[in-house]
Amino acid sequence: MEFADAAATDYTYLTLPPDRTLTSCIGLVVAGLAARARIGVAGLDEAVNLLEERHSVQGPTCYRFSLTEDGLVAEVEEPFGDMAEGVASAESASRWRTVVEMVS
Repeated sequence: MEFADAAATDYTYLTLPPDRTLTSCIGLVVAGLAARARIGVAGLDEAVNLLEERHSVQGPTCYRFSLTEDGLVAEVEEPFGDMAEGVASAESASRWRTVVEMVS
């Protein structure tokens, strides 16, 4: 009997507080995962810059990373609905927006 979903994706999560001095952590995670996925370093700086630009000074920023068959996908959690306007309600939610896709 098989319990695991064959389409399930494993994620690496990184949550950073609104302190700008910690954005260098993003580069470490991306570099490590790119090495694990055997992706070349071309475009690595641009990918890290795109992710760092999404870092919020208003509150924690949540990132998630996944390795695909031939690359790396980096996403940032962002609010939508009432949460995007700063109002928490039953309809408040967040979604993951893909910011970077690197392929080997």
